[in-house]
Amino acid sequence: MNLLKLLALALAATPVLSLADPTLDRIMQTKEIRLGHWTDDEPFSFVEAGQPTGYAVELCKRFLQDLSKKAGGEVRIKWVPLDSKTRFSLLDGGQYDILCGGTTNTAERQQKYAFSHTIFVTGTRVMGRKDRKLTSLAAYKGLRLGVMPGTTATKLITQLSNEKHYNYVFVPGKTADELWTLLEQGKVDGLAYDDTQLLDHAAHSKAGPDAYAFAHEYLSVQPYGLLLRKSDPDLLKALNRTLSDIMIGGEATGIYNRWFMNAKRKTPLNHILREDFNTPNNHPAFP
Repeated sequence: MNLLKLLALALAATPVLSLADPTLDRIMQTKEIRLGHWTDDEPFSFVEAGQPTGYAVELCKRFLQDLSKKAGGEVRIKWVPLDSKTRFSLLDGGQYDILCGGTTNTAERQQKYAFSHTIFVTGTRVMGRKDRKLTSLAAYKGLRLGVMPGTTATKLITQLSNEKHYNYVFVPGKTADELWTLLEQGKVDGLAYDDTQLLDHAAHSKAGPDAYAFAHEYLSVQPYGLLLRKSDPDLLKALNRTLSDIMIGGEATGIYNRWFMNAKRKTPLNHILREDFNTPNNHPAFP
């Protein structure tokens, strides 16, 4: 057998994983992965009884089940606690491989970092009393809206009011709790804020969640993904393969409901995230 044939046979016998990016190679060889996590971002990623837990953490652990099968043995986890000041610098420095927590996927961040398929979608919307039947942003024309000064929500609703001549009357609140009190006391007709926060307040309100409803439009859409280095495309592909399987197969919906539809919170799967689960993607935030 000549040298060329021997070389061809050697290449054919080489495991595919040896051609992976250096990070995935290291994980498969050492059977250890470094996972970053938030310490107090419930229910996405937080510490309970001394251990990282949460919705995003559970998705990462589900990925490790598949990765362990491919590695031929359990892939151990080295947990790395993070905060908003360290998440990017520690990722750049190689201290961890995946951030198992909610991180907003933006077009600007995509220039430097990689994001998994979308795991959660929040956005800015307007909520009011359902019996008022204010089903569109135009229906709130000339009415009072509670806002929190300095937030993206306030910027967007002010811009819309000026462009469409809706002439909203803005009533400021310092906190989300204060905004909700304004709505419950009838001092405003609606609130312009993060829809997840609004749903959570409605779920725990005196009137109950069915007493409130959103205007149908979104002022902004903010998808969350798991954060990785852009130099780790094979690790990203492996992660997205697991996420695609469990999203399309329905397992991800069950995981979501455990964390968002329980005694503590009532945040049902919105139609945007449902579409993302049906067709997994990593589209960035809008606007």
